[in-house]
Amino acid sequence: MAKDRYHSFRDLAAGEKRGEDYDIEWRRKNGSSVAVIAPHGGNIEPWTGEIADAIAGNDFSFYCFKGLKPTGGLHITSHLFDEPTCVELITAHRHVVSIHGWAAKGGRVCVGGRDSILIAALKRRLASSGIQVDNAEGGLSGCDPNNIVNRGATGRGVQFELTMGFRTNAAATRCFGAAVRAVLLDAQGTLNLD
Repeated sequence: MAKDRYHSFRDLAAGEKRGEDYDIEWRRKNGSSVAVIAPHGGNIEPWTGEIADAIAGNDFSFYCFKGLKPTGGLHITSHLFDEPTCVELITAHRHVVSIHGWAAKGGRVCVGGRDSILIAALKRRLASSGIQVDNAEGGLSGCDPNNIVNRGATGRGVQFELTMGFRTNAAATRCFGAAVRAVLLDAQGTLNLD
């Protein structure tokens, strides 16, 4: 994997132009305790923004940092990702879920993060939907407290890593999105996952 060119949003914004090199899409859902984010959307990790948007739907807050450059180069690693709109949005939410691209082969999913209770509920629901989810390890673990997914109100989030084979499989991503949404609706509603 190539080394990141930028180590903060301030550095990126000084060298890149919004609307030409990158863009930011977001919406706040009043009353929602859930935010679904894609900090590496657009051409950085293709299809992650669209998957996060579909999961958020009209029920949850949504954020996507979109790389518009065809050659990439706009990746800011998750524990350094500090784009102000994203940081402000997620601090108002108890549950934060991030969608990322994974370089592994095949149609695979792994999950990490610090919200072990929500992760367990998501893994159960995904397994019952026929989607095997591996535990993320190493740099994909999502356990760094500074990881953007862990900077919500509770300091615990869920980070999904999806291979390109999975992201480009429309049936798989629809099934994945529906299962994740169901758990998040429970987390926001009647089920206490804290």
